[in-house]
Formats: sequence, structure tokens, C-alpha cells
Amino acid sequence: MNEHLIIGLEGLVLTTQECTWLKERPPLGIILFARNTESPEQVKALLAAVRACTGQNTWAAIDEEGGRVNRMPWAPFNARRHAADYGVMFGRNAGTAIQAAYQDSLCAGEALKGLGFTHNCAPVLDLFHPDGHGIIGKRSFGDNVEQVTALAMACMRGLHDAGIEAVGKHFPGHGRANADSHVAVPQVDAPLATILDEAEPFARLIAAGLKHVMTAHVIYRDTVKDVATISPFWVRHVLRQRINFFGRIWSDDLCMKGVGEDVPAAAEAALTAGCDTMLICQPEGVRQVYERLC
Repeated sequence: MNEHLIIGLEGLVLTTQECTWLKERPPLGIILFARNTESPEQVKALLAAVRACTGQNTWAAIDEEGGRVNRMPWAPFNARRHAADYGVMFGRNAGTAIQAAYQDSLCAGEALKGLGFTHNCAPVLDLFHPDGHGIIGKRSFGDNVEQVTALAMACMRGLHDAGIEAVGKHFPGHGRANADSHVAVPQVDAPLATILDEAEPFARLIAAGLKHVMTAHVIYRDTVKDVATISPFWVRHVLRQRINFFGRIWSDDLCMKGVGEDVPAAAEAALTAGCDTMLICQPEGVRQVYERLC
């Protein structure tokens, strides 16, 4: 299991237990949050310490979407626009908005690369819906496929040109969801055909080179009873077979309530469904998974 894991760390430096896990059962990667970031020098040192333990170029991921989702309180990360701001700009001049989104992602990507990161969990490919829960909100580039695709494509290209892998999220779409999957199990009532139409940005970015897709902890009631992350229908049938995605399928954080209370059980279910990259972001969840599965 450990070769499928991307794990969160406790703090600014590695704990003794984390060093042991990294040396003896190295994960595929680690992901940093605000609790792990104090300064550029500290982040570089932390990532170097991780790789010194694993003896390999272990993946290092982070959520730096811009706007309210940022983890590092220094430039260029702490002053970036929300995705929705590029959507407003797009309505005035599409070309200007696309170029601005590209430059912003390129700048952020180059800074991430300089710190030692390999992956950024962006862009958000969810369409905005005014009736959906506010957890997406301004994180979305807009309410239609063409606009979201164009701006997300610019974001992806900027990250890729900087040497950072983009992770598109949250497949097949979180915008209509009626709850925050961090604390509840969201549902979407729209017909399957509508969900598939609104997942088109994923298909288009995949065709253009997106190699990493993150699933949604959302139940789509017109299909199956499970959230997409642990659903073979969504992971294998739709994403792999219908969209022909051959890259890495990331679960969203398996410590979130949207996928249940038992983190190891959620990890096993996600792997069985077809996810091959499991995010375990909270230290207690990491401990449970290492003790029970690794």
C-alpha cells in the first residue's frame, strides 16, 4: 500500500516516527499544508529531509490554487487571484484572461519548483453552480465548460512549463454538491448526462496532457450509491474507459468525512475502485494506515 500513498506530515520538521516510515516503508510522496510551512528555507529543508530518508526523488505535492486556497504565506503564493477573478476577466477579454492565468501559474510553478515540489493540486475543473455548497465558490473558473476549459488549460500549461505536474480536480465535478466533503457526504441530484457534460473540462485537459486527476468525495444519485472516489463506475468505467485516461488517479484526502470515518478502510476501497494514488493528509490517518495496511 505505501507505494500508493501521498501522506501529510505533522509539522515543520520530521518526527522520529515519520523518519522511520519514510526510511522503511517510503510512500509515493508527501503533501504539505500550512502547518508544514514557515519560510522558503524551512520548506526546502523539510523536503530535503524527506528525500534523505527515502533515498529517492519522492513526490512533493501542495494545494496552491491561488485565492483562498494557499498554504505558504509569502510571495508569490499569498497574493494570487481567485480562479473566479480570471472568469470575470474572461468575460471582458478572453485572450487577456488566458494569458494572465498562464503567467500566474507559471510564476507559482517556478517558485514551487525552486522549493522542491513536484506536483500542485490544481487546477480546479469544477463548474460553478450558485445552488452548490460554497466549498467550491470562487475556486471555480466559471459556470460553463468552454470558459473553465480555457482558463484551466492555461493554468495547466503554466505549471507544466515550470516543471510542475498539475493535478486536475475534483472528478467528475464538485460544483453542484450540496455539502462540504471535509465534514459531510455531499450529493448531486443532476442526471448522469448532465454530470458527464459538465465533466468535459477533464476530458479536454486530459487530451491536452493532464497526467493527474483527483476524484470527488461526492455521491451522484443518478448512478451509484458510493462517492466517486470509491466507485468503480466513476473511476474505472468513466474516467479510464470512457475518457481514456491513462495517468494517475488521485483520491481526495481519505481523512475527509465525505468518504467515511475509517481511513484505512477508505484507502482499501479507493484502491479497489481503481485509484492508484491515495491522499492521507492528517497525521492520525497516516498513523492508522501505516499500522494497519503497510
